[in-house]
Amino acid sequence: MLITLTTDFGLGPYVASMKGVILEIDPEAQVVDLDHYIGAQDVREGAYVLYSAASWFPFAIHVGVVDPGVGTARRAIAIACEGAIFVGPDNGLLVPAAEAFGIKEVRHITNKEYTLRRASYVFHGRDIFAPVAAHLSKGVKLRDLGPEISDYVRLDFGTPVVDEEAIRGEVLTVDRFGNIVTNIPRNVVSERWRFNQDLEVSIGGYDIRLRLLRTYGEAVEDALLATMSSSNFLEIAKRNGNAAAIVKATPRMPVSIRHAG
Repeated sequence: MLITLTTDFGLGPYVASMKGVILEIDPEAQVVDLDHYIGAQDVREGAYVLYSAASWFPFAIHVGVVDPGVGTARRAIAIACEGAIFVGPDNGLLVPAAEAFGIKEVRHITNKEYTLRRASYVFHGRDIFAPVAAHLSKGVKLRDLGPEISDYVRLDFGTPVVDEEAIRGEVLTVDRFGNIVTNIPRNVVSERWRFNQDLEVSIGGYDIRLRLLRTYGEAVEDALLATMSSSNFLEIAKRNGNAAAIVKATPRMPVSIRHAG
């Protein structure tokens, strides 16, 4: 069974110990790293990474640990979906990806039979989420983990405002290349514009005229451009450069786009 890991730990002993726990319980598990360089405690960025990557796996158990509330009253949960299971904290981290699959049920993890017996207050990734994922990989049923809940924490990427003048959204994340991914989805953009049209984009305090292109290589060298990201959101990029550095983009910064007159 595939088990993926997404954390804000960085590669090192924390991730290694999670893998050790998984493999001790299920030596035949195949453990895949999605991303361990989520911004520290940035639940929304972690949710975006899971949303972007999880759907490309065959049936898998996805463990997400970006958990600023570890050790508090926040719950540990497991989500059964059409084609995937998600395990992690009840802080919204798992929800966008799970909703993309189709949520079937959500369970509050309370059965200590499937966690480490002496769980640390500060490392639930190793002591709760990793062993639960391994037991699920070996065939434990979701219903055995604890009671079903419906009041789990929701998280979404926000809904852009669309009117005759413009589409208004916000920066969702900035990737390692400095590409600015907005929360404006492809279908909203394609209802109004086609590739090779010029757009007026306002991001933070910057107003920029950009061309909507299929790919970075269609832009003039070092030019800013708009394109559709691989996760199907509007993206602002710079050919062979860092767009975010130019406009000082940060998550949740407002973005609006309109037709260039």
